[in-house]
Amino acid sequence: MATNPTATNPTATNPTATNIDDLTGTVFICDNLPFLQGVPSESVDLVCIDPPFGKQQTFEGRLPQPLTPEELDIESRLMQSWGITDPDSAYDAGLEWPDQEGTTAKFREIWQFRRHVARGWIDRVEELNPGLATLIESIRHTNSDSAAAYIAFMAQRMLQIHRILKPTGALYMHCDHEADAHLRQMMNAIFGTDNFRTAINWPCHNSRQRGSQHAPKSWGNTIETILFYAKSPDTPLEPWRELTPDEKLKKFPLVDEKGERYYDDSARIWSAPNMDARPSLCYTWEKQGYSFTNPHSSGWRLAQDRLEEEYQEGNIVILPNGRLQRRKYERDWRGATAGNLWDDIPPLAPNGIEFVGYPTQKPQALAKRIIQASCPEGGIVLDCFAGCAYVPVAAQLTNRRWIACDMSPRAWTVIRRQFHKHPDLGIITEGEIPASPDNPELLDIAPQMLTQKLIKIRGPHDLPPPIPIEEQGFMKGVSRLNTPQYRIPPQETADQIWDAFVKQWGHSCWYCGQDTAPDRRILQLDHIAPKEPDGSNDDCWNRALACSPCNSDKSNQLTPQQTIEKARAAGRIPTNARMQEQLDTFRRRTAWAKTRWQLEIKPNRPPQT
Repeated sequence: MATNPTATNPTATNPTATNIDDLTGTVFICDNLPFLQGVPSESVDLVCIDPPFGKQQTFEGRLPQPLTPEELDIESRLMQSWGITDPDSAYDAGLEWPDQEGTTAKFREIWQFRRHVARGWIDRVEELNPGLATLIESIRHTNSDSAAAYIAFMAQRMLQIHRILKPTGALYMHCDHEADAHLRQMMNAIFGTDNFRTAINWPCHNSRQRGSQHAPKSWGNTIETILFYAKSPDTPLEPWRELTPDEKLKKFPLVDEKGERYYDDSARIWSAPNMDARPSLCYTWEKQGYSFTNPHSSGWRLAQDRLEEEYQEGNIVILPNGRLQRRKYERDWRGATAGNLWDDIPPLAPNGIEFVGYPTQKPQALAKRIIQASCPEGGIVLDCFAGCAYVPVAAQLTNRRWIACDMSPRAWTVIRRQFHKHPDLGIITEGEIPASPDNPELLDIAPQMLTQKLIKIRGPHDLPPPIPIEEQGFMKGVSRLNTPQYRIPPQETADQIWDAFVKQWGHSCWYCGQDTAPDRRILQLDHIAPKEPDGSNDDCWNRALACSPCNSDKSNQLTPQQTIEKARAAGRIPTNARMQEQLDTFRRRTAWAKTRWQLEIKPNRPPQT
């Protein structure tokens, strides 16, 4: 699929940029940051990742089947071809050095600024995305330097992922309780809060507590979170899941004469009697010698042309007794809405066919649901933390193209093994193709099929050329924060304002003019304009004395003039001439209150701290 020549696509202006088609079906063994920097902008439909969770420890999983001598040889020759011969050269290339016995798979989760974050990158973020820079610095204060370094590590990659996603693209990212709050704030700073769609909860293991001599201090962490962010409001979603066989039997209990399952939805042929009148849906439908008319003014549920269409499709049936029946068939069912609690997908069993020994491995069913919901068939899925291969295999099984990246050379063995568990896919990986095209094993493989079924491997020196930083544009246009407007408490209390008003004008209502008793329950202190929640108009310039009836009439709906007119209508003001005098009196008193505020109160306001 060719990339579109848009202003945000560097392929349009840079002839040396990589075409996204050249990357599909490839496993890159490298640090994923330089890899992501070479992926064309707006070229990927879906990014689904299971990154490190910032746990500050090293994880090691024991492979159920140690590497065979042949697999160890393939791994060794690959690393040698990349110039990787020892742990030091692996570190210099940004790779994890695998154990040489071929029994484990491990990854290091210890984060440091000096190891993972360049000062120049932080300086650029401070200039162009100050919210993200502030978040990283605040995590240093509220958590630790290592947690802040982890978020900075992730932010570098998320900025690139945001760049490479299509305008309709989506991101799904696994996380857990260790860093999910920080990661979500980071994602808000990059994708925008409006593009946060869902936090999906997946029970990653059961809630049984391990036996201990100590009393438990928490409820146990049994849930992983999958954060779903959209690139834009145009990002589509198909949030359906397939029903289980038992659910299908319950949902579609009836069988028609052709053996197709359905349920009776006849209650939705007519509109309910208590619904609004719909003249356009009131008609007579004649079919097979029968005449059907809704007796209620609410009419049919369907327009007549749509009713006829449903009849022709076999969804509206006239039964032998002359009754109409509306059928909902299983064949037309899109599926049940999955919601954001995915407890129908169990975690992997250690003895299951998918299990590779990684302690954080996810089931392919999880990736399948994500891919089918947020990537069109034939679209491109990227997983740049692909050590367990659950996303690439799921993408292949659902007819999507994919790109994978991982920093461990052992991931290549794991990915090959996972694909070979699905022989029906006919996958061939580099290194397995016979050297001679005359080899009989190739006779049944058409050349175009060979290209489609081939999975390629590339090392840290075979990455797509980086896109010039001035063409990336992934942090441009980020607005800076405005100076916040803080709450300013009023200079005077309500009692002080009431006393000042009474001293100047006596115990009379400013709206109707009637004298009242000197009691604050009867002569009340009103807000002329409705009270603001921040208290910004609580001072005397927005206050007036009002008798209880006028204050009740005014509420927060009427203007002062409307309140005075209502007092006239209620008889509290005897004549129209007196009403006009009261309007003038009200304006004179409020002008005095504003002058009092400007000359006496405001100059003496203490500085706010």
